Amino acid sequence: MDEKNEQAARQQQIMQFMTTEHFTLQTARAGTVAEANGRASLFIGAVSSGVVAMAFIGQVSGMNETFFLFALVLFPSLIFLGFVTFDRVLQTALEDWIYSCEINRIRHYYAEVAPEMKRYFIEPTHDDAPGILQAVGIKPATWQYFLTGSGMVGVINSILVGVFAGIVARSGIALYIYTAIATGIAVFAASVFLHHKLQLKRFTEVGDRLTMLFPKDSNKDNQKSA
Repeated sequence: MDEKNEQAARQQQIMQFMTTEHFTLQTARAGTVAEANGRASLFIGAVSSGVVAMAFIGQVSGMNETFFLFALVLFPSLIFLGFVTFDRVLQTALEDWIYSCEINRIRHYYAEVAPEMKRYFIEPTHDDAPGILQAVGIKPATWQYFLTGSGMVGVINSILVGVFAGIVARSGIALYIYTAIATGIAVFAASVFLHHKLQLKRFTEVGDRLTMLFPKDSNKDNQKSA
């Protein structure tokens, strides 16, 4: 009886640890979302203010050299803010990914302790990429990266980079207007591609470092063997 009581007490302790960790991870996930939203809002606000300022400068200066000098100072600042915002929002997304993976593992433990509870879980109990995406109700897709906070920031930052390249091509190198527009579009496309590749690379690196303990296929195999 003493051994059984010790096992029951040990099981109760483990369950308390798991539930506490589950709550802590949920709080941490909320923190990553709040930081990502704050960073993105700061960036969008700065871009909006910069565009309004450029409009005023354009009206006052009559689109002369003063306007282009102001643009050459403003756009590098916004682009720098865009790069650091993109990188930090991407970091918070990766943090959220790791937290979600650990939560799925804890939920898998719940199902191990009380198998009869598993059919009541809507969210998955496996820790592979499809399972983590299933927890937020989406399917794996390449274009899904553009729907993330970092993907949005990357596209807006690419627009800034393209416009800046067009301004430099027009006012600095004195290219024809259509050549400058084509240059801006090409730089924009290249920037979107690089942002997307960097985001995909970071998620792949984190996924490779995480060892999957309970992939979806193993769950099916365990059910069949049972």
